[in-house]
Amino acid sequence: MYIPPEPSAYPAKPRRWPWFLGTAIAVAALSTTLVLVLLGNERDGNPKPVSAAKSTSSPCKSPDLKPPCQGVNGWVLADGSYESTTRTTPPAYVAPTTTSPPPLTPADFTLEPKTYSKQCFGSAGCVVVVEPAVSYKGTADAMLSHGTCSMTYDITGDKSGTITDTLSFVGTSVTMHRSVLSTSSSKTKVAIKIVSVSCP
Repeated sequence: MYIPPEPSAYPAKPRRWPWFLGTAIAVAALSTTLVLVLLGNERDGNPKPVSAAKSTSSPCKSPDLKPPCQGVNGWVLADGSYESTTRTTPPAYVAPTTTSPPPLTPADFTLEPKTYSKQCFGSAGCVVVVEPAVSYKGTADAMLSHGTCSMTYDITGDKSGTITDTLSFVGTSVTMHRSVLSTSSSKTKVAIKIVSVSCP
């Protein structure tokens, strides 16, 4: 009677446990990532909801402006209300243009010597007290626009030579003083000539 030999080993069954192990590791990693994301949002204190972006539209004509601003037919106020009355924009301030008056010159004035007193001593000559009489060829307002001015003038006729003096004026108000001359005779002519006019 023939008895066949027994096989040395049965064919090995395929191992399925590595697939289960890989799936379990992937699920654990995904769960850990989700937990970390939630914890990060809680630590920030400002969880970002998944929603549409906040609208930044402005009721003003330009989206860059904020109320109060000019709307289509009126004004948008700071509280968001709308005022339909028309507001006119005040005109921009324009500084008045001022032009400086032309400088004064000796040609704008006449200056004459006014004799206040005169005393003669025969051949010894005379003692003459004179004061300048000034007049302006323009208007009083034009003269006043220059402020305080000074005028330098020369007096001739004194035996010792030319006398230089100065007077000041503001508008038609003139401040001057008298000059005492010693002339060689009663026929000596006393004259005044304007040298300069200064208005600082």
